Amino acid sequence: MFALAAILLTQQVDRNVVYRTINGKSLQLDAYRATKPNGRVFIAIHGGGFTGGNKGGNTGELCQYLSQRGYTCFDINYRLQRDVGGTIQTAIDAAVDDASAAYNWAVSNSAKYGGDPKRIGMGGSSAGAITSLFTAYSRNTPVKAVIDLWGGMYGKESDMKRGEAPVLIIHGRNDRTVAFSHATNLANRAASEGIKHKLLSNEGGHTLALTTRIEGKTLLDHIESFLNENL
Repeated sequence: MFALAAILLTQQVDRNVVYRTINGKSLQLDAYRATKPNGRVFIAIHGGGFTGGNKGGNTGELCQYLSQRGYTCFDINYRLQRDVGGTIQTAIDAAVDDASAAYNWAVSNSAKYGGDPKRIGMGGSSAGAITSLFTAYSRNTPVKAVIDLWGGMYGKESDMKRGEAPVLIIHGRNDRTVAFSHATNLANRAASEGIKHKLLSNEGGHTLALTTRIEGKTLLDHIESFLNENL
């Protein structure tokens, strides 16, 4: 109990920092400062099917975990379907545009939070993973690592090209929202292009708890290890 209280007291989070204003809408992020920064930077993108969701939640949990281990983390909001109208594809395009803007903001602002703008990773869960994948590989945003938590590229895997960012893929084999085949498609494309990758899976469905254990380690541990290797 006292250890948890100490963590909360030392946790430094700048809430609701505006990283972009578009069509009159201010997009915000929570910036997690490490007490002892190691230079690594991570942009976290929440899920919600492009119709809902918010920063905080499991992305906030991930950012808290990483920032306690030296990372500078930015947990972002982005435009949803209700903000842009149109189809889900319209919303995906807007989310990718916002994530790319968040990357550019992080390049310009990471140093003031203790991060190195040349060591930025990106990732998220579900819609956030989809956004991260498209931002990295379809928009060619030069992130150094991608964390894909139960997402996919829905037939656009050919956008992944040799020399691009390594990707950690975590997916439940019984996912009924984003089929496990999307994970294997990503892994196969990464292998064919010589992109460093790792695929972890279990018998779970959609949205695994970050404390879930696979191969004896929690998802949080796997994410940190992968980012440590590649950022």
